[in-house]
Amino acid sequence: MKRFFIMRQDRNLPDSIRLRDFDICGARHIFHKSDAERLNQTTVLYQAENTGELAGDFIQSPVYMVSGMVKKILDMYEDDLVFKKVSLINKEKGTEILYYQVLMDEIEALSESVERYPDQTEKKIILSPNKIGEHKVFMLADSRMKDPIVNLDIIESLLKRNPIGIRFQEIEVEKNG
Repeated sequence: MKRFFIMRQDRNLPDSIRLRDFDICGARHIFHKSDAERLNQTTVLYQAENTGELAGDFIQSPVYMVSGMVKKILDMYEDDLVFKKVSLINKEKGTEILYYQVLMDEIEALSESVERYPDQTEKKIILSPNKIGEHKVFMLADSRMKDPIVNLDIIESLLKRNPIGIRFQEIEVEKNG
């Protein structure tokens, strides 16, 4: 049976980099693969003065950004992801860190058995393997939760490379499809 996990930024990473005009732990702008044509090939963001030193491998805000190592792994498992370069410039030190904004498919993959609160938030996320198909990286179109979903193969590949600042939370996959 396939196993899937929610991928999130570790917001408690000590001494992590900070952006000048955005809070990397704050609100995010969610873009999907369908938005690729209207986004620049490269975006430049500036690090805040006296920023931290540690650059995590996954940043959720202002947009989903991954390091080169994570990009390589995601690209290996999901052929049709779209990546846009994001250059994080530190003017004080004259350095640059290259990230990639990841644009993924948004699919309806929740099980029909998911129970919801009155505001339509899911009580518990349960995925339907039939709806997921062959996807290994995606976002849920039929959920209020908008964090990336990745399968176990990707996580195992990432963990072999000691990623920094990424947390994974397993989510239930329906047994009967």
